[in-house]
Amino acid sequence: MKYFIAIDAGGNKTSSVLFDQTGRVHARDLRRGANAFDIGPAEASARICGAIDVLIDALPGGEKLSAVYGSVSAAHYYPEITRRAARSAGGAPCRMEGVVYSVMASVMGHEDGVCLISGTGSYAAARKGDQPMFYIGSSGYMLDTGGSGYVLGRSALIAAQRERDGRGPKTLLTQIVERDMGEKVIDHLPVIYAGGRAYVSSFAHAVFEGRAMGDVLATEIFEEGVESFAEAVRRAYEYMGGPFRAALGGGLFLNYPEYAQALRAKTPAGCELVLADTPAVYGAALEAMWLSGEEAPEGFKEKFLATCQIQKNNVPVW
Repeated sequence: MKYFIAIDAGGNKTSSVLFDQTGRVHARDLRRGANAFDIGPAEASARICGAIDVLIDALPGGEKLSAVYGSVSAAHYYPEITRRAARSAGGAPCRMEGVVYSVMASVMGHEDGVCLISGTGSYAAARKGDQPMFYIGSSGYMLDTGGSGYVLGRSALIAAQRERDGRGPKTLLTQIVERDMGEKVIDHLPVIYAGGRAYVSSFAHAVFEGRAMGDVLATEIFEEGVESFAEAVRRAYEYMGGPFRAALGGGLFLNYPEYAQALRAKTPAGCELVLADTPAVYGAALEAMWLSGEEAPEGFKEKFLATCQIQKNNVPVW
């Protein structure tokens, strides 16, 4: 039996699994996010290697790894993450790539296409032939992450603060945000700054909730987010030279179908937007198989998803 490790590491969490060639998951590790833009490549490497070490310990006696694949935010900027992970992998083939690869693998396999992710951060990327992955925006929360949970959450917090200090219009966003905080934004600042980007992102739901209640400002923020992705889709259309399939991933697309529906309405004719129906770590598992020269057998997906839900270990979510 061949064994593999698949890793999905974003800004909020790092989810890793040990699985075999049939798709059965034998152990799972869950810990804090490992986005190197947030915590630096040294700490990101430490968290990823820590997950690998735990899962290697869960290997059946005498067995070795066949491959390790990580879908890791910002990994392609820091090759040292792959080098350190490879040492932990004990000689097994090892590769760390950006988060778009696993989402694309889960939806379109090896085919060319586009990936759009809206989670804590946002990503848009296109794959065409042998050319390097073409990123559109996707430059982190300090620069260009339009349509992401961070941007939507931050906009909701700003709207609430502006209403309270008299600079902005009355909005339901203020009620929703302060309901969750239990106090005004200005009084909640220590918690916001301690929580950082992930905590700010947790308020993205206020935009969707406010829009559903007819709030004008929430609707404007929602539309700005959709337009950020629509702009990326139009650029991808130019780059690809015509219609394409696009994999949609990330918590906002998954949990708020109206977000994906609004984007579909702005997508060029002939393009197909497909919502990923699996966790990103499943796409990383496929990539791990391919890295070792294997293809997933019949029934792999079903077994992986079923056993991934029940296999856990004693590692806390830090």
